[in-house]
Amino acid sequence: MDDMPGFASLLETAGLIVRHADYPGKRQVVERCRQEVEDLTRSGRITRTEGETLHEILASPNGQTA
Repeated sequence: MDDMPGFASLLETAGLIVRHADYPGKRQVVERCRQEVEDLTRSGRITRTEGETLHEILASPNGQTA
């Protein structure tokens, strides 16, 4: 059985990270998330569209897509 969280969980987690109050190291955590999204996309664990959506969330100031 696949232990990868579903895409809905990834969306929720990315939003929580971005919306969390600023703290030392938050920028590095967001960058690490971006790298992990790239890895998931490259490995085929998520689709390119899903990866783009997660990148939009990680780039937004409020953790939501347009």
